[in-house]
Amino acid sequence: MHRPEINLSSNFGLDVACNYDRLASKSCVSPDDNLHICILSAKKVYDSVSDKDFEDLLVIGCPVREPDELSVYGIGMILGKHFKAGEWGMHPRCGSVITCVINGRSLYARVLQFVKPDTGDRCAGYACVRWFSEPVYVNSLCPRVNLNGADIEREVGSRVIRITQIDPSQVSVEVIPGSDEFYMIRDSGYDTRPC
Repeated sequence: MHRPEINLSSNFGLDVACNYDRLASKSCVSPDDNLHICILSAKKVYDSVSDKDFEDLLVIGCPVREPDELSVYGIGMILGKHFKAGEWGMHPRCGSVITCVINGRSLYARVLQFVKPDTGDRCAGYACVRWFSEPVYVNSLCPRVNLNGADIEREVGSRVIRITQIDPSQVSVEVIPGSDEFYMIRDSGYDTRPC
């Protein structure tokens, strides 16, 4: 980086703010599992989960009976990486684009909201997502995707994932001119691809 001291001070400020929020308010949730530290913040008091996402939460084992037993959050800190739900369309940096490994390969999605049961569930939380299409690898670092993730949703069987499934790698999005496709550029790590 050109000016690492600026990045370092920004990250330090973010850590201080998250720790303050965690200690000073009830709008921040941190799980007991220290192996995968995820912190949810920016509680959205007036937001709720869609009926389809609620059904998917039940299918993956979220221990709730009613949608009003869930709290909705706008920000997820996953192993120190900041993700912001509902930010799709803000290019090139879009904090709501995530990647995760499912069925032995990396898949991309955009997070609409983070949710956490109010019932004392020990899970770090969940992310309500909309899948991108199957990644097409033009080169090994920048897969190409489009917004139609219907095939991926059918394969995965859900529009909700556990936060612990999210790879803590931020993703930049590059619009491919003249098309409805995008390049996904990870800040760290590599995609998992089937052999």
